[in-house]
Amino acid sequence: MRLQRNTLRHWHFKADSVHDFAFAADPDFKHVQLQLKNGPLIHLLYDPKTANKSNWEKIQQGYFQNYFDFMAKHFGTYPYKQFSLIQGGDGGMEYPMCTMMLGGGDSFEGFTSLFVHEATHNWYYGVIGTNEAAYPWMDEGFTSYAEEEFMNTVFYGNELNPHLGAYRSYVYLDTSGLREPLSTPADHFHFNRTYSINSYSAGALFLNQLEYIIGEEPFAKGMKRYWNRWQFKHPRPEDFLRIMEEVSDMELDWYLSYYKDQVKSIDYSIENIKNNMSGAQITLNRIGLFPMPIDLLITYESGRQERHNIPLISMYGAKKEKGLQTHKPWPWTHPKYQLLIPATESVRAVEIDPSLRMLDIDLSNNKKQSEL
Repeated sequence: MRLQRNTLRHWHFKADSVHDFAFAADPDFKHVQLQLKNGPLIHLLYDPKTANKSNWEKIQQGYFQNYFDFMAKHFGTYPYKQFSLIQGGDGGMEYPMCTMMLGGGDSFEGFTSLFVHEATHNWYYGVIGTNEAAYPWMDEGFTSYAEEEFMNTVFYGNELNPHLGAYRSYVYLDTSGLREPLSTPADHFHFNRTYSINSYSAGALFLNQLEYIIGEEPFAKGMKRYWNRWQFKHPRPEDFLRIMEEVSDMELDWYLSYYKDQVKSIDYSIENIKNNMSGAQITLNRIGLFPMPIDLLITYESGRQERHNIPLISMYGAKKEKGLQTHKPWPWTHPKYQLLIPATESVRAVEIDPSLRMLDIDLSNNKKQSEL
């Protein structure tokens, strides 16, 4: 039977394992479908007259495939059969299996970044089901971390650390006197800027610095295990931390306590380097009250370099990476640490954390040349 123009139609939608929904309809929408390899069916719905048409067309050229492949490899496989990118709303907003976005703006990089951020919420707000009101940093922050990691592969040239923008925001807040604990509920911050930096930047850096503490391989393993174990279960911060303790064989409760519940700062410096006949003595200072393990890059007079690690005694373990030399732990109560390096040649320079993943608020004292 052919439907008449004004015939009432009934549409029935069903979705399993979702806790929210969104609906969009517009007679001017253009509907494009893309079936990804080993991934969902992509639906794009946009108005060619009002949207930035070039951005909506360009993103169809492999970006969806790259994104869903990247997320599956590093964070977990998207569990639904479809995903929709829809023009609509204000800015961008996440929902299970879809993202609402404005028309596209002028910048394709900005358009892609917004899509990636809102789509990645499907992992943390959607499937894992983080309580964003109680733990906004676990939703917005984990999402921002994954977003920056993916964008680095496409737009940023695979930089060593794609989270330096978040680091600058964190240091601004930490040194402004306006910082509040991450454990503050989302609608109880004194200032919106504090909420924003805490939730997005500090949340992303919680992961980036955790990778610095436990090592890249355990961290990658932990992010996948978190996904596999906590889908549809609404984890708390302690649940995530137990995963990372399992994969690293370390105690990490100190890290969660200092990072989430306190507002103490990380600040280390190199006091001096003394060369003698038996090697070199390096003295380090803990200036801030947030204790951390320390990575050191030591450069010798010949130009040869070595990587060294000083674990924190609270960890009851140490990072294990190829080529990394581990020393006795640094007690969190001691403001100074002396490192003795047996060597046949003089130490020329020492640098704390060349990867810039540790959230040291003053980098001016993290490098030092010896007086040979």
